[in-house]
Amino acid sequence: MAMDKMGVSISEMQRVLDIRDYKTPWLMSHNVRKAMADRNAGYSLAGLVEMDDSFFSPKGHKQGRGSERKNTVLCAVSLYHDRQGEEKPGFAHMQVVDNASATTIESFLERLGYVATTEESQNLLEAIRTDGWRSYGKAIEETDLFHYKVVLRDLKSAGKLLPWVHRVISNANAVIRGAHRGVSEKYLQSYLSEICYRFNRRFWERELFDRLIKACVSAETITYSGFVKNKNIFMN
Repeated sequence: MAMDKMGVSISEMQRVLDIRDYKTPWLMSHNVRKAMADRNAGYSLAGLVEMDDSFFSPKGHKQGRGSERKNTVLCAVSLYHDRQGEEKPGFAHMQVVDNASATTIESFLERLGYVATTEESQNLLEAIRTDGWRSYGKAIEETDLFHYKVVLRDLKSAGKLLPWVHRVISNANAVIRGAHRGVSEKYLQSYLSEICYRFNRRFWERELFDRLIKACVSAETITYSGFVKNKNIFMN
C-alpha cells in the first residue's frame, strides 16, 4: 500500500498474509487508509491551484455532470515551476461531496487551507484555475483569490487545458478499476485518500514505507463496527 502505485486489493492481502477471514485484511487496509487520510489533512495547498469536479460510480470515473449513479468528487492540485520554468504538480487533495455548489466549494477551499481573511500572511493559496463553472466563481467572489478560467469547448479538451487534476483523476480511476475492480460508494473517500497520499509523497519513494509505518503507529485504531457505522470517518 505504501509503494504500489496501483494499490493492493484486499483479496491479494488476504492471500499474501495467509488470512482466512476476509474481514481481517479489510479492516487492516482501512485502518492504514485512515492513517493516510489523517496525514493528508495536515497538508495545505499553496500558490496556484488547479481545481475540477469529477464523478465516480462504484466502477470508476464517469464523465459529465449528468452522469447517473455518480458520486461528486472535488479535486485540487497545487502547481509550481521548476528550475526550467515548467509547470509541475505539487500536492493533491480529493474529496467526495454532495454536490459542486458554491457553498460546497467554499468548504473545500477551507479544507485546502484557505481562510477568508484580510490578513494575507495566513493564506498560502493565491489563485485557482478551473473550467469556469459558475460555482467556482461564486465561491471566491468575496475572497482575494484570483480566478483563471479555462473555457472547455468539449470534454475531450479538459485533459489538455486542466492537465494536472485530470492526471490525478485518471490515476484514481486506474486504481479503482484495476486492483480493486471497483469500490463501494460508502468507502470511495478511503481509496481517494490512499491515492492522494502516494501522489503527495511520490518524490520520497525511499521513505514511503517508514513514513507510513509512523503514520499508522500514531493513528487511532478503528474497529470493524466503527468503519461500518460511520460513513464520514475519513472526512477530517
